[in-house]
Amino acid sequence: MGPVGNEWGVGKTMKALINKLLLRKVTHGLQAGICWNSRGVGMVAVSGIEKQGLPEIKVQLWQAWDGPQGKAALLYGLATEHGLLKIPFNFCLDSESYEIFPNEAADVDKKELASAMKWIIRDRLHCPVDEAVVDCFYIPDPIRVLPQRRVYVVATERKVIQEQLNILRPSRLRLQAIEVPELALNNLMAYLPESKHGVALLYYPPERENGILLIAREGNLYFTRRVRALTESAEESLPLLDMIAGEIQRALDFVEATFTQSAVEVLYLLHDPEREDGLREALAQRLGVRLKRLRAQQFLSAEQEVEDRAFFHLLPALGEALRPVEVEAA
Repeated sequence: MGPVGNEWGVGKTMKALINKLLLRKVTHGLQAGICWNSRGVGMVAVSGIEKQGLPEIKVQLWQAWDGPQGKAALLYGLATEHGLLKIPFNFCLDSESYEIFPNEAADVDKKELASAMKWIIRDRLHCPVDEAVVDCFYIPDPIRVLPQRRVYVVATERKVIQEQLNILRPSRLRLQAIEVPELALNNLMAYLPESKHGVALLYYPPERENGILLIAREGNLYFTRRVRALTESAEESLPLLDMIAGEIQRALDFVEATFTQSAVEVLYLLHDPEREDGLREALAQRLGVRLKRLRAQQFLSAEQEVEDRAFFHLLPALGEALRPVEVEAA
């Protein structure tokens, strides 16, 4: 046995402690989110996630892919220009690159849950189980209304994740997590004024066929599902409008009845600014909830500005920047 407190042991412990303190300082001082689609890339950096109140947005930008440089080079350039290379980034997947559905949770430890669920839902996958990447998150059930805990399962092909990593790794961004829009939007919903009593949100990602409906309360996501999009103007799609409104109302009723929650009274609609007003008016006539706009100034300071269309594209990045962080006890 070597001497207690030998140089190697003390040095290793001290180095680990210093790294831990530095990591905490960086993580809780500033955090960023990133998303992209065929048109461009969005970055948002915020500070104050661990504090009470709305975090402060330090950087918010939407950049088209135009230019001769590759995507990784553009990401590196933007992060360097805005001083974001050394802070943790959370990346949001495209809404059509994965599947998400509820399922009964396997009776295993939380650390083993994803691996267990991968084999339980293997017959529902659209790829061989060995090529699938599966993760999951619990559906809240605070008073154990349901007989067995349930989870939302997120499944995609390994090559989908690899394609994103092939862009992110050369960019030298400090990637902390890869998430789906449902969780990114849930992070954002936690800061809405109605969050304490429950709030719904309907988001139509740019250039995608389906929207995402979410119902959450105080940062807990109770329900999510895909909702059909309007391919024509609201006036020309009355049957589809009735179908969309019916799906939303059934979801609201389901959450209220299943989780004994108070009725959700507000639905935020996030759509292309050119089509948002028409859809809002049409849904307002068919639903028993109040529809509201989500605008950039709800999150920005008085000195900051962003166009409605740019903000619409930035939403997943903003949600990822608002991802909760675990603050360790001192």
